[in-house]
Amino acid sequence: MQNSTSLPPTLRFGVFELDPRAGELRKKGMKIRLQGQPVEILVMLLERAGETITREELQKKLWPADTFVDFEHGLNNAMGRLRAVLDDDAESPHFIETLPRHGYRFIGAVNGGGGNGAEPTALTEAQPDAVKKPAPHSRIGTRLAAVGLLGLAVAAALLLGVNVRGWRDRLFPRHTNPPVQALAVLPLANLSGDPEQEYFADGMTEALITELGKVSQPSVISRQSIMQYKGSKKSLQQIGRELNVDAVLEGAVERSGDRVRVSVHLERVSPESQVWANEYSSNIGDVMGLEDDIARAISDEIQVRLTPDERIRFANRRPVKPEAHDDFLRAEFLVEKRNERDLLAGITYFKKAIENDPAYARAYAGLAWALVNLAHLGTHRTKDILPQARAAADKALELDPSMDEAHVSRAMILLLEWNWFEAEKEHRLALTLAPNSWDAHSSYAWYLLKLGRFDEARAQIKYAEELDPVSPLSRSLLAYVDLLSGQTDLAIEEFKNSDWDLGLGFAYGVKKMYPDADAAFQRVASRWGREPVVVANLAWVYGLAGRKHDAQKLIDELNEVARHRYVAPALFMNAYLGLGDKDAALTWMERGIEEHDPGLIGSRVYPILDPLRSEPRFQAALRRMNFPP
Repeated sequence: MQNSTSLPPTLRFGVFELDPRAGELRKKGMKIRLQGQPVEILVMLLERAGETITREELQKKLWPADTFVDFEHGLNNAMGRLRAVLDDDAESPHFIETLPRHGYRFIGAVNGGGGNGAEPTALTEAQPDAVKKPAPHSRIGTRLAAVGLLGLAVAAALLLGVNVRGWRDRLFPRHTNPPVQALAVLPLANLSGDPEQEYFADGMTEALITELGKVSQPSVISRQSIMQYKGSKKSLQQIGRELNVDAVLEGAVERSGDRVRVSVHLERVSPESQVWANEYSSNIGDVMGLEDDIARAISDEIQVRLTPDERIRFANRRPVKPEAHDDFLRAEFLVEKRNERDLLAGITYFKKAIENDPAYARAYAGLAWALVNLAHLGTHRTKDILPQARAAADKALELDPSMDEAHVSRAMILLLEWNWFEAEKEHRLALTLAPNSWDAHSSYAWYLLKLGRFDEARAQIKYAEELDPVSPLSRSLLAYVDLLSGQTDLAIEEFKNSDWDLGLGFAYGVKKMYPDADAAFQRVASRWGREPVVVANLAWVYGLAGRKHDAQKLIDELNEVARHRYVAPALFMNAYLGLGDKDAALTWMERGIEEHDPGLIGSRVYPILDPLRSEPRFQAALRRMNFPP
């Protein structure tokens, strides 16, 4: 291979000129900002125009063995940047042809040569005596021919210019990619070299999923399914089949001090081809603006027509203090684990983020979400949590009324306040703002389920399953719909398929298959330990199975635990229902309503409460919960 010093001083192709020595690219005489590996790749392609440059050659030249970097990611990113500058399409290239899994070839004309890198054909110099003057009559014919050609040219221009009867499209069909209906944002790689920065890469991934989920099309796969592919070696085609998507966004994030660099590339799954790639860099305080830029660029590339409101939401982002955003990402990383210890740690980080930046809307929304999830664990008194959660959600929406996450949190808070009507309004508003939000669809499905609106709940779960095709969460939601709507056998199979033993134990208990229920709850105990929820459910099953003494021992255990920590009233209610003690069960139910226990939200449809339904106290309790007609 010749080096750049032996190349012509200028390499011209199309409207571009490259000075290989200076690494300077111009378009129509105007200098274009391009440097580093994309320029080096361009030089290699131009100096061997028409030849295949293998991926191995590129790696050896530009990514030596002692360079610590993901070669595949680096090459895809560099090629994407180069194509973007040249306005070249990987599927219909004018300059750079991709040879899948092999390499690249420059196919344009260089310095006046023919296409595919061929040298220009030599022109034979005409001898003077070989040139003859045309006869007079031939001049007339030439003029007539010229006039005729001019008329044809004008007619063709009119036909093509205005696309008369579609002639332009018939004569010159344009190649367009089929629209992307479903998109997966794979976990961004952490290139910092520091495992402690995983939370930052995961947080950026979730932020991109959230931002893209605010757009009506395409559907965007949820975080629950996506994170299962972290570190996966599966091919794009296999991931595409499993997630049922048309395109995949891959990339990496590198943080150095207060600077963040994100490189991403969008790949069509079938046929496998790169659609777009770019690299972004910003101060950590403007990371949210960077996330919006990427989301907007992807929307443009896949030809999504954003509504005016969607464009406004992408544009209206304020910078965030770096330390606040860092605390926010740490909090999200912890809260996603959804156990008591990590939820409490996440709540602490959300509060730190708010202290560092009191106008940070996403931190308030995250705090509200974490507090609601803590309430649903049943380890803290909901009545004490609700005021904090309500204040956080309200502040988030005061700062940003278009924040769908805050509307979902507010809906869940209103549900715990027994305000069903307003909770539904908030759910619908969240779905309007973010039609591709798994959280919004699943939360609304849960709301509909507890009201006995089973067909509507199934419809929401169908959307949720499309957004979360791999994670078992959506399937377990569907199992609860079947259980509460009386289709217990079907629920049992679905709980088995989703590996959710807590629900499976309930289903077996309703079916009076008590040994199987005991086994399911014991499996939960082996994973969670003797948490109150496990002890209470075992007491319920033992009581129903006639093991009254064993059930009472477990209730005594619950009472002992309650001396040292909070135990939700609904758990005691369930345990006493197993014993058949209706008065004690109703007393605990009434206490739970006073404390806004999440375990009572489904009181209208829970089959385990059927023995109480004819009781006047039970009817009065339901009225206190303000269930709609």
